[in-house]
Amino acid sequence: MRKEFDKSLNAIARPALEKHGYTFDGKRKFIRKIENRKELVIEYQVGIRAAQGTFTVNLIDGNEFERLSMIKPTLLSKIANRVFGQYDPWWKGIFLPKDKWWKISPFQKEMDSIVEKTVKELEAYGISWLEGRGNAT
Repeated sequence: MRKEFDKSLNAIARPALEKHGYTFDGKRKFIRKIENRKELVIEYQVGIRAAQGTFTVNLIDGNEFERLSMIKPTLLSKIANRVFGQYDPWWKGIFLPKDKWWKISPFQKEMDSIVEKTVKELEAYGISWLEGRGNAT
């Protein structure tokens, strides 16, 4: 299964992320160097133990990281943020985006499709979020 996953990263994610200035490290990371030797990293993390057979996407800025799906705006999260703004009651988290682990498929076409979905999410909101953090620090 990991063979199909790695092929998909190379065939699908690599060309798409290179257009945004990210270089594939040959493993599961895409790195963009910015000023002051700082790096922004998009990491495809393979699950272990209970998450075996799945992967998630991490957005890394220095020592800080966030998972791609945790920043994905949803209708409920938009409403909760608009209603509560900076006020952060403990139950606001119920409405915020949730972590996501995608399936690693043994079928190449299915794996390509799954990786393509992650790339679309990166292009829709992940890259701009990561690069905004990189420029802020």
